[in-house]
Amino acid sequence: MRHVIVVGSGLAGLSAAVSAAGCGAKVTLLTAGEAPSGSSVLAQGGVAAAAAADDSPELHKADTLLVGGGLCDLQAVTTLVQAGQRTVERLLSDGAPFEMSGGRPVLALEAGHSRRRVLHAGAGESGRVLTSWLFDRLPMHESVDVAGHVPIDGILVEEGRARGVRSRGREVRADAVVLATGGYAALWARTTNDASNQGTGLAIAWRAGASLADLEMVQFHPTALDLPGQRAFLLSEALRGEGAQVVDREGNVIADPLLPRDVLAREIHRFRQREGHVYLSLRHLDPTFVDARFASLAAPLRAWGLELARDLIPVAPAAHYCMGGIRTDRDGRTTLPGLYAAGEVACTGVHGANRLASNSLLECLVFGERAGGAAALDGQAAAASWTLAPLPEAADLPAAAAPMTAAAAAVPDLLDRYVGVERSGRALLELMHALGGAEMAENPLPSLIAQAALCRRESRGAHYRNDASDARPLWQGRIHWRYGAAPAFEPVLDS
Repeated sequence: MRHVIVVGSGLAGLSAAVSAAGCGAKVTLLTAGEAPSGSSVLAQGGVAAAAAADDSPELHKADTLLVGGGLCDLQAVTTLVQAGQRTVERLLSDGAPFEMSGGRPVLALEAGHSRRRVLHAGAGESGRVLTSWLFDRLPMHESVDVAGHVPIDGILVEEGRARGVRSRGREVRADAVVLATGGYAALWARTTNDASNQGTGLAIAWRAGASLADLEMVQFHPTALDLPGQRAFLLSEALRGEGAQVVDREGNVIADPLLPRDVLAREIHRFRQREGHVYLSLRHLDPTFVDARFASLAAPLRAWGLELARDLIPVAPAAHYCMGGIRTDRDGRTTLPGLYAAGEVACTGVHGANRLASNSLLECLVFGERAGGAAALDGQAAAASWTLAPLPEAADLPAAAAPMTAAAAAVPDLLDRYVGVERSGRALLELMHALGGAEMAENPLPSLIAQAALCRRESRGAHYRNDASDARPLWQGRIHWRYGAAPAFEPVLDS
């Protein structure tokens, strides 16, 4: 019996564990904190899938590709929408706790979607409800052992392949390892993420020899709460899907609330720079509907002295979701044999340069299952590979300004300032100067993110350069980063 280690207890990790066990493997699920945990439990949005009579996987694919800015992996997107439809049908038949009406799931509209196709659970707590439901089903699989409070600090590599993990000086050996450790948006000071999402899994995989990609592609959620002294509490996309407006202090609409996230984040960012605060308004909606539909959002806002249905809610963009990650194929294989990845830690290419709303939990379900199955069934440790080339052009940008006086500032504040909704070559060079070589030794990701944003001399999706504001065909591809090697370029076919 093959032994598979799954690291992470969010929706992707649980999906991988269940799948690997179903394929006959012994599974050890390790998580740094309590299980279940991770970004999945914080997800307010739902699961996007073609579940309506007027919808189809082809329409879902078209929306995903359009929002993805020409950087989506076409095969991965096709897998997502086709397998995703089947996965949701199976979850419904298994009794997953989606919101239902008349025996059918209630479908919501979110930004970038041409149809109502988002299934929700728990009145705005879809991630927590679905993750808990799947975790509660683990005892059905006797071959799965769960160990909490086991943070890993490295991949055990022997003869060029992953053979287990290291945790606090102890080795845990296995035939394959699946990383499902989440993204890295908590590296920014203003973030919707739990503080633990520092990209630990990416850094561990990079040091072990796996390839990372698309690190500059970080999505800023346009409508996170903006109160002094309070965290950037996420105000779900579903609010705007149900009619919430984006307004100024006088209540005047300033932007289409259903613009794709990257576009709306820039609109709000620029308005705030010119005019001042931006708000979400639900005043024109039935307050009874608002308080019932979004109970999980109304309660914490009330604790901060705000009524969701009646007040203007101050919002601003915040680092939210990372399209970049450990580069994988459609079965979760990385470039290191025996190492797999799924969920936000992975770069499947399915999101391209900008994630379509509510495709993330679907990705966890679909690719978590595929990664777990591959880890259990790959007889010889398989590895993914891509045809790579040198970068299209050198990053010969203007020289940096004088050395920063704020070089000792916290890295999260530096990322907020220099790798935010809008970037520039000059600012990125200043950031590289501020980070210095020592930062790479402690955590390589801030420096790698800055280098990736510096290299990509164009604007595409969530990566917007105000000194190179157009998308350029030359850069239609993703940048790979591997330890000890120069960055390499993976061309992406026009989708």
